Amino acid sequence: MSEYYETVHTEARNGFDIVLSITPETERPDWDFNDEADEAETLRKIDAGVWLWFVARVQAFKNGILLGTDYLGGCCYESIEAFIAEGGYFDDMVDAATTEARKNIA
Repeated sequence: MSEYYETVHTEARNGFDIVLSITPETERPDWDFNDEADEAETLRKIDAGVWLWFVARVQAFKNGILLGTDYLGGCCYESIEAFIAEGGYFDDMVDAATTEARKNIA
């Protein structure tokens, strides 16, 4: 089974071209909900498209060559901008992808 990722953000960082792509998450949220009503409301918001429910992929390229990748499933955000917000998981993923990229260059 192949997954289709949609590119939703690109930027240059630390000497690499960074690409954020997403694909719909297929697993049900497995968080510790407060109660059944909280779980139902969360699922309703995901199903209605109020919240995005996706797998994120961050790739680090240099001169068009893919050198590093990181994945994170179970992402639930109101927007891609909220996911990218400074200090969040996106920054951690960029760090992981660029660390791999530097190792592959060496």
